Amino acid sequence: MKNLLKEFSEADLKIFKEEFNDFLPKKILDSHIHLWKKEFFKEEISIDKQKTNPFADKDIIDGFTFSDFKFVANKLFPNKIYEGLFFGLPIKEINLQMANKYISNVCMENNCYGLYIPEPNLKNIPEDFFKNRFIGFKPYPDLVEYKMPTDFSELDIDVSIFDFISKKVLEFSEENGLMLLIHIPRKNRLNDKRNIEEISTIATKYKNIKIILAHAGRSYCYSDIKDSINYLKDFKNLYVDTAMINNFSVNKLLIKELGPEKILYGSDLAIAALKGKNIEINNKHYFVTNVPHSWSLSSSEMNLDNFTYFIYEIIGAIKIAVKSLNLGKEDIENIFYLNTKRLIDDILYSISKN
Repeated sequence: MKNLLKEFSEADLKIFKEEFNDFLPKKILDSHIHLWKKEFFKEEISIDKQKTNPFADKDIIDGFTFSDFKFVANKLFPNKIYEGLFFGLPIKEINLQMANKYISNVCMENNCYGLYIPEPNLKNIPEDFFKNRFIGFKPYPDLVEYKMPTDFSELDIDVSIFDFISKKVLEFSEENGLMLLIHIPRKNRLNDKRNIEEISTIATKYKNIKIILAHAGRSYCYSDIKDSINYLKDFKNLYVDTAMINNFSVNKLLIKELGPEKILYGSDLAIAALKGKNIEINNKHYFVTNVPHSWSLSSSEMNLDNFTYFIYEIIGAIKIAVKSLNLGKEDIENIFYLNTKRLIDDILYSISKN
């Protein structure tokens, strides 16, 4: 990633020391981190995709390695032990075999765990799946073959969840009690009846799978979750991560309805290592950044010096929600470390029995 944390300042360090140092536990386990290298690309990223997908941005696409992750973690979280659950960059232009192999190598060398990015129609699980320290899957709708829309102002992939999660992935995950981190499709997100029905089907039929909704089901706005939460809150095997959620009202509702034990702290690095904030305007989500990008809002008239990193905004939104609900240090440690750690331990135990 080009110029990693080039804008880091004493003001950012002050935010960490005053707002987060005492709030966060000593150990942090980030459940949502992308790692990749530039050489994994089998084809060029289109200009149109660069306009809509932050990960396709020219300042980011060159890669985010494990070394980059360690640099970011040490710089932004001094005196904390910052660990991660890792997976590749799930976009069509990436060679998935190379991406998954890199995650495996990273995890074997650094005593951590990863999620495998499957092809949408995957029928055969690699024989060395567990040996390579994979504990679940990170399927993604963008990997499905679909007709590209002509209007990129609202890029939407109108596919079923079952179009990018094969029956084999579901059965193997159920048999071994694995993790399934789902980035749901379609522009209405959790307000899409089809999404709710398909999530419910998986949670009901495959009770042994640890289902995690990435970005809390892409609930960047309160309107994305306020009604749909009622259809999800009773599934015991359903969790959410906080990746790129900057809205404390969303976090408050999730904690209140699901319980703090179902919330997994996640960042969505490398995007979270940029300066910016997700905002909600009239029930719609926008990125606002201190540096102009084609996928974000920015203006030369903004006081850009007041921006800090997305990852701090994520934690700040959790902190406000936690304080408003009067949660204690035990719940905070659960959200930022123990909930994900327990899931990993449960999966390892399940694998060992099989």
